[in-house]
Amino acid sequence: MKLIRKAKDERVVAEINRIYKVGFYFLTAGILADLVLQALGISVQNETIGGAVNLVEFAVVMLAQLFCIVLMARKGMMDDNAFAEADCYPWKHYLVQGALGGVAASVVVCVLQCATGAVWVGMGVPAILLVFAAQLLLTVPLTTVLVLLLTYASFRYAKRRRAGTEEE
Repeated sequence: MKLIRKAKDERVVAEINRIYKVGFYFLTAGILADLVLQALGISVQNETIGGAVNLVEFAVVMLAQLFCIVLMARKGMMDDNAFAEADCYPWKHYLVQGALGGVAASVVVCVLQCATGAVWVGMGVPAILLVFAAQLLLTVPLTTVLVLLLTYASFRYAKRRRAGTEEE
């Protein structure tokens, strides 16, 4: 059940589906290449926080996401929702999205630090709450500003591309 109903433009939905299909193929090819590297015994590991992050998989996921964003912008769309072809920038929507992203990032970082045994974990609940509050105070504004800047740049580029295709 969707809480917020958004207008669906069939052309936008079809275009987004094509873009995500290409992104999925890109992601699948990258993961298959990583599996081949692992089968050949070539390991590209980076030790972080006591665990291992496979740099090839991380790079492939990030590149697939970036690839989809670039394809959407080239088609004149800034997002895959009702604001895909908006005439004015939806500040409130992306302000809330940035703030929620910052809160989610703070929670994930705090949980990871607790799980890996950060020094402040053994100091009790007040120390944990203080560290979490500090992370919120630093992460939420930074994430919100970055989301607003990146989505606004995407909006301006997509709008310029739409104007260019409409003139032709």
